[in-house]
Amino acid sequence: MKSLSMSSFLQLFTPAHKRPVDEHLLQDETTTRLIADTERLLRRMADNATGKNERRTIRRRQKDWDIKVKISYKHIRLLVADTKHSRSPVHKRIRVTCYRKYVRSANGVGLLREATIHYLKDGRMHVRSVQHSSLFKGILYGINRIDLAYVGGKSEEASFDLLATREEQLKSKQANDIHVLSQEAKRYVQTMQQFSLDPMLENKLTRILAQVKRLEDDFSLLGYEEKHTVRRLLKEDLPSLMGAYLALSKANQMEQKDNVFVSLSKMELSLIGLNGELETTKIERMEHVLRLQELRYDQTKPSDPS
Repeated sequence: MKSLSMSSFLQLFTPAHKRPVDEHLLQDETTTRLIADTERLLRRMADNATGKNERRTIRRRQKDWDIKVKISYKHIRLLVADTKHSRSPVHKRIRVTCYRKYVRSANGVGLLREATIHYLKDGRMHVRSVQHSSLFKGILYGINRIDLAYVGGKSEEASFDLLATREEQLKSKQANDIHVLSQEAKRYVQTMQQFSLDPMLENKLTRILAQVKRLEDDFSLLGYEEKHTVRRLLKEDLPSLMGAYLALSKANQMEQKDNVFVSLSKMELSLIGLNGELETTKIERMEHVLRLQELRYDQTKPSDPS
């Protein structure tokens, strides 16, 4: 409690643009899709880079958001903003500016000059930092990867760093909510695209995520053990299996591919079984409600007094 009080006291003297953003404001579906779309754009830019150090500006416009990436010889700038048509409950503008690695660097990557989010809440405009937000790790990684790609550099080490970050997010205490956990698992699987994953395994992972998605809306109907099984699968079993597999050499990956496929298949079958049990529970619940309604509202004709 003393530590918490001290932290709150220090925040009073921290400039607004350096205070961390409250992540629960960014958990809506539209913002989640916006972040994922930004990561995809950055990944595509890095993949399509020629290795030449050149200026480049890319803009991607959607109905709900607008993304702009500007690469110069000194900086990489990212601007993401909701449009007036955005369905997000919190309208925002995100600014990220990084120095190119060869200009100014820290810990082996380009030094971060700005990473802020400006948003409207309670009729007032607020500004907060996203530098240490787990939701923006993928975006910051994508900018670093572009920096490397535009000078012909490799990013395999950075890919493993991001995969480790995704695993930490999956295992965090904050990821107990099935909706949040499902999104983190999806982001973890998307990160594996950096490793040229075998299509057979990639398809199996996609099917596992689809089964989890089916469980989300009625997850509360599952028993304690069933809920624990799903959370453990996503938080521990899946990242442990795939993390160990991707750490192998390509030759050993080929040898272990079938074993990993079998393990993933068992996970999928377990989730399919839970979805079947859930459907049975919903049918039984419906039948119970119908019996209850019948008892309450069954109208019988009164007997003739004569």
